[in-house]
Amino acid sequence: MFSRILVKLVDEAIVPAIVLFSVRILAAILIAKAYDISFSFGLRGFTYNSQEDFLFVNSYSTLAMISVLAVGLFYVLIKSYLFHDTHVAPHTAAKLFSLNLSGFIQTSFDVYSQGVIWLSYSYLLVIASGIMFYFGLVYPWVFYSSLALTFIATLLLILDVEKEIFERKRDAGSQEEVTLKFESMEEEL
Repeated sequence: MFSRILVKLVDEAIVPAIVLFSVRILAAILIAKAYDISFSFGLRGFTYNSQEDFLFVNSYSTLAMISVLAVGLFYVLIKSYLFHDTHVAPHTAAKLFSLNLSGFIQTSFDVYSQGVIWLSYSYLLVIASGIMFYFGLVYPWVFYSSLALTFIATLLLILDVEKEIFERKRDAGSQEEVTLKFESMEEEL
């Protein structure tokens, strides 16, 4: 039987995958239309009249995916730093409860599972854009943009995990090894 964590991760990964795929297709169509680049769509996918047209549309549609991925990662990082239940500022929690927005406060399991999903897509995009860059299918700066986004997001999420571990150690009052527990998982499932 599948693990509950794996099932939850797969369940939460579907919407971002659909969004990223849709953005890629829509961006390719809109960019081609905006710059009067003729293309056809058939069983082999999009077909362009020249290599330069393909390079332009492919690079900017990949950039659109990177932008949406950046928004998703930024959203998860905001929740991680500001609305994480273990280190949300008391005045922020009070304000959210007074506005009846307590749902913004997230558990470690929710924050980190969403972070893993968005980072996974970011790493996949780095690999894909790296391969496309190697074969000359995107501009070099597209690959470097995805690499920079992935590096920065990974670093910020790791810093938040370290902050979580430090606070749990401090709350435990000892120097022993601390294990992160995802208590809310049993409650939700």
